Amino acid sequence: MSNGVTPNEGVPAPMSAGAQVLQKVGVLGAKAALSTIPWAALVFDLGQTAIDYANARLTDRLLIGLGERIDRLEVRARERLNVDDIYQLSAQAAIRRMLTETNPRMADALARAVVELGNSDDPPSVRLEVARALDTLTEPSLHLLQTIYRMERGFLGRPEMDAAGGDPIKTPYFNTLITESMELLSWVEPTAALQRAGLIDDPPQGGMFAEAVEAERFDTAPFKVLLLGKTVVRLCFDRPGEPAFGRFAEQPESSA
Repeated sequence: MSNGVTPNEGVPAPMSAGAQVLQKVGVLGAKAALSTIPWAALVFDLGQTAIDYANARLTDRLLIGLGERIDRLEVRARERLNVDDIYQLSAQAAIRRMLTETNPRMADALARAVVELGNSDDPPSVRLEVARALDTLTEPSLHLLQTIYRMERGFLGRPEMDAAGGDPIKTPYFNTLITESMELLSWVEPTAALQRAGLIDDPPQGGMFAEAVEAERFDTAPFKVLLLGKTVVRLCFDRPGEPAFGRFAEQPESSA
């Protein structure tokens, strides 16, 4: 005999996949002092399918990294982050970077940079300049920036020197080193992105990675890392002298 109650009456409807992702990211975001971020802009719920625009595993790793670093700050510094517009902007820039990245070390590097920048005593104009620069970084461009930084300081390892086939302070050998260290179809865009952001100076005439024979003739120093570029490298890495990406870096930990 029916009691008039349907089998699922009174039972909450199952949470959609999109809502579950939002809930998870919201909890992590609160821990990372990012509660003002519009998470709905990152995840769309299409029927029962969550379209996760923020690469769930890397986004988790980024936010967890932010939270862990924030936990180590003094109370006053943590409170400051909650009302710091530049910190919020830099964190959102880091999250956007997760859209097109797969290497967990990008999440680690940007988490470190965001918190270090948020805790910096530099003038707001300088901090905002750095936050804008973070928004331009990809794994190839950050790898290129760090490799030039390490080369300038004599931090390249023997395998890198051997791969270059000569002194990498000279453009053709550095070109060989960077192309051996990470396989891309073209290094033109990563190089141009660093130039546009003011992280490295202009190359010799013709372009360091110009896809032309003339580039092989240059026997001069390759790009120089500018002050903004040095700042970005030091913010991103605990040990900037050790390669974080590419063939000569230790294999990254699993992001699972």
